[in-house]
Amino acid sequence: MRVQAPVVSIGLPVYNGESFVAEAIRCVLAQTFSDWELIVCDNASTDRTVAICREFAEQDSRIRVYESPRNMGVTPNFNRVFQLSRGRYFKWIAHDDLFSPEFIEVCVQGLEQDEGVVLSFPTISYVDAAGHLLRRQTFCLSIMDDAPEARIARLTGMERKSADIFWSLYGVIRRDVLERTSLHGFYAGSDQVLLLELALSGRLQQVDKDMFFRREHPAAATLRRDWTARDWIRFAYADDKRRIAFPYCRMLKEHLATIRRSDLPFSARMRCICAVLARFATQWKYFAEEAIWSPLHALRPVQAQNNPPLSKDVAGH
Repeated sequence: MRVQAPVVSIGLPVYNGESFVAEAIRCVLAQTFSDWELIVCDNASTDRTVAICREFAEQDSRIRVYESPRNMGVTPNFNRVFQLSRGRYFKWIAHDDLFSPEFIEVCVQGLEQDEGVVLSFPTISYVDAAGHLLRRQTFCLSIMDDAPEARIARLTGMERKSADIFWSLYGVIRRDVLERTSLHGFYAGSDQVLLLELALSGRLQQVDKDMFFRREHPAAATLRRDWTARDWIRFAYADDKRRIAFPYCRMLKEHLATIRRSDLPFSARMRCICAVLARFATQWKYFAEEAIWSPLHALRPVQAQNNPPLSKDVAGH
């Protein structure tokens, strides 16, 4: 007999997360909204991550655990948890983040009250490994404009100011909208392109409640400053064997391609393209660094590279 699909699916892509993954699962179990399923996709961990997740699955039938025979990289694993899900709404979680018991209930209410909202998420706080507050987001992240080109202008303006907006992808998203996107592409920074696709599709609503706690700790990939471009592309997709890579150039290309594929009128597309170009123009130094260092790093032997451990299940920013 077919089991009825839950209202909300929660996807947990993880690799070597034994230090924090139990806390993340307990956050799910503590939700006031109970009609959910949790899909855990382990990326060939070498620690106790799978054992910990299976202990929770044995106690709660809403939790399903899948194992990959090898580490695929971040983006295939993020896509896999969504592809295995069934809910009307979907939410990604990272194994080291925390969120309050009301998170799903409040975000679902936001989506059901306004059909034009495609992504609902709370205010963002940053905490350390022990969960102590480091700082809060710097400004409101809601993007509630009616016109897609206005939403893209607001999104790219926020991206120029800070990286806070990128973590909105850990909110609750309409499944039917997410299915029409390209999901996470197999390249570094594809989460930023996905956020662009969502903003083209509808409004992004931030609920004014402190319910999401983004953990920053020494092992977090998003805090790494010593990886090369080649490290970042392998982090995103383990089978990418290119010797020379230009992640920022690829991100810009994918932003523009996404806008070109949209069904917006020509004038609206042009305004979106101008907004994207204005955003990337402020980050010219990253393009310059890629042009200089990527060819030089490609000359180094592969075994001498500081190859990433693929240890943090978020796309790089």
